[in-house]
Amino acid sequence: MRLSAGRVVFVSCLLVLLLLAVPLVAADVTEFQVDSTDLQVYRDGLVRVAQALTVNETQAVVSFPLLSLSVDNFIVLDENQTVLDYEIEGNNLTVLTLGATSVSVQYDTYSLTHKDAELWTLLFDTPYNLTALLPEDSTIVYLSEMPASIDTDTNTMALSLFANQWEISYTFPLTPPAQFQISNLKVQPAEAKAGTEVAVSVTVTNIGGQTGSYTLSLAVNQTVETTRTVTLDKDASTTATFSLTKQTLGTYNVEIGGLVTQFTVSEQSSSDTPSNPSSNAVPIEYLVAAAAAVAVIVVVFLFFRKKSANTEKIFKTNPQLNAEEKDVINFLAENDGKAFESQIRERFPDIPRTSLWRLVKRLEKLEIINVKKIGLENQVELKK
Repeated sequence: MRLSAGRVVFVSCLLVLLLLAVPLVAADVTEFQVDSTDLQVYRDGLVRVAQALTVNETQAVVSFPLLSLSVDNFIVLDENQTVLDYEIEGNNLTVLTLGATSVSVQYDTYSLTHKDAELWTLLFDTPYNLTALLPEDSTIVYLSEMPASIDTDTNTMALSLFANQWEISYTFPLTPPAQFQISNLKVQPAEAKAGTEVAVSVTVTNIGGQTGSYTLSLAVNQTVETTRTVTLDKDASTTATFSLTKQTLGTYNVEIGGLVTQFTVSEQSSSDTPSNPSSNAVPIEYLVAAAAAVAVIVVVFLFFRKKSANTEKIFKTNPQLNAEEKDVINFLAENDGKAFESQIRERFPDIPRTSLWRLVKRLEKLEIINVKKIGLENQVELKK
């Protein structure tokens, strides 16, 4: 049976339309979608951006815009917490996903905020819906648009914002950092016999406005013998106690936090001397030999003792350091001033990998540590 000319034309047109539709359907495959975008605004103007994306695993790369041209502490991870390669051109980010199904992006920026007197302003243009967390105890002064919602949790304010250009002005009360006062240094007893334990106590008070940590260094005759770190809430106070035992007779100067006192190690009193001293007397040759042996041990100890970094000086120079950063610095000091990142992660399993990575980067930026590549690992070392 022959087809009429009209049917031939109709079938031909239908085939052409089907062929044209195939690439359109293929091109409709979604490369990725942004599941969430969170902005954490800190009191110093730093903004930490965290984004979670669902990615089409058939795509080798995905590209999307950043919220800022100036970013720092950048990290991109897949669903297995594996670091992914990326490239940044202008404010456009290209991630080599290589079969990943989800991607998390985190970075810091100071370019989204500026300060005029005591008034802070958060200004940005976002193509995404996002949540912005303002610093604690913030008061909003101006909003360019009405947010989708404003939620308050204790002292923190969270704004749910839709894709748009936003200007948010806010203020917050000034809170001084943690500041520590050392007082009431005591040594008991002030005069002790050789080999008798001496108790050293000192009072530490946090007179600042934030929780913080302070490392006490106990020095005897200008030599640091031990350290201890205390963490206190604002207006809190505690008494730290140390114990010392000295065999050598003499006067010892004790120093903690700039306070100085002393104690004396003396011979046994006459009331403690046996009634027949000649029967229990130690030959002078033995005493000389014992003193020489002690001197040799002290010299060897001082020669081989590892010189740890002066953590107290680091903490005084950088009062903005938080408790986790001080803990990492103390750990490095205890390990001859250096450790691999894997050792730090093993020592602090409660710190997330991304947070620890940013912590190391921040300490490096503050010129407290050096990071160098050794084999396939990074070694973190305190600067001398």
